[in-house]
Amino acid sequence: MEESKRVKKLRREVIAALPTFPNNRETKDLLDGMFLGNLLIHYLNWVIRYVAIKPRKVLIEPAVMSDRRWCDLKHQVYALLEKVRDGDNLNPHLSTLPQTRGYSPSTSETEHGVDQWVDKDFLLNTMGFHHFHLGMKSERNGYIERTNELVFANVSREMFTLMGIFDHSVFEFTDKSMSDERKRLWAMFDSYITRGAPSGTVVLATQIAMSGHSVHVVETAGEYSRIIYQIDSKLDSMEYVRDLYASNNLATPKKLKFEWMLNFSDLLLLEKHNNHFFVMHRGFN
Repeated sequence: MEESKRVKKLRREVIAALPTFPNNRETKDLLDGMFLGNLLIHYLNWVIRYVAIKPRKVLIEPAVMSDRRWCDLKHQVYALLEKVRDGDNLNPHLSTLPQTRGYSPSTSETEHGVDQWVDKDFLLNTMGFHHFHLGMKSERNGYIERTNELVFANVSREMFTLMGIFDHSVFEFTDKSMSDERKRLWAMFDSYITRGAPSGTVVLATQIAMSGHSVHVVETAGEYSRIIYQIDSKLDSMEYVRDLYASNNLATPKKLKFEWMLNFSDLLLLEKHNNHFFVMHRGFN
């Protein structure tokens, strides 16, 4: 199926935004040759590592204040939570890895020993937790100064649930063992997802595809692709456009130019001349 100029423009913007390694023409051409749904899987897998900028309510799990490090770190934690409530940009507190490691074609290879997680955040994909550095000063690269201590949080569109305090050994593991901090994080996660479940109930944790992607990401990418193709073909029909505007209690402008765009993980339709944004599907956070 021949894609419209609108869809081709979205494709170019997604590829331009997605950091690749190796960062070369071959990798970009590989992305450009993908079905739109597959391209969006890689984009969404990358962008979920960031947090959309908006105010959120804060919930602090008891494990945070009972941690032995709480007294030493509470001022830094409260400073982060103030940013959460104010809707400040939290991304400078996150890992710098997504800045350069968004997609690697090596993860699609089938040979033994291929690391499918090299372009993914394992703990985020399996648990749904982001981790935040607690530095108080900005570095030259725009990120907050790196700290050994981190906080993990479950971040939704409306809520920031602070789960616990850890140090960087939480990322240490081998095929046969894991650090004490990592064991504690897994125990915390198990307790969190089973909370309130009756004894004997089967609880499904985050589902992961064979590729290492979250199943939710894969399904959302497919849904976005379907929405784009289904609606894009109607955007040249004034009947559809009038219905779109009427359903949002807006008068239909005389001059129209639609574009598809992604704001973090939200799928938007932009009418460029009048700066009208239509949310076609809400994303993850």
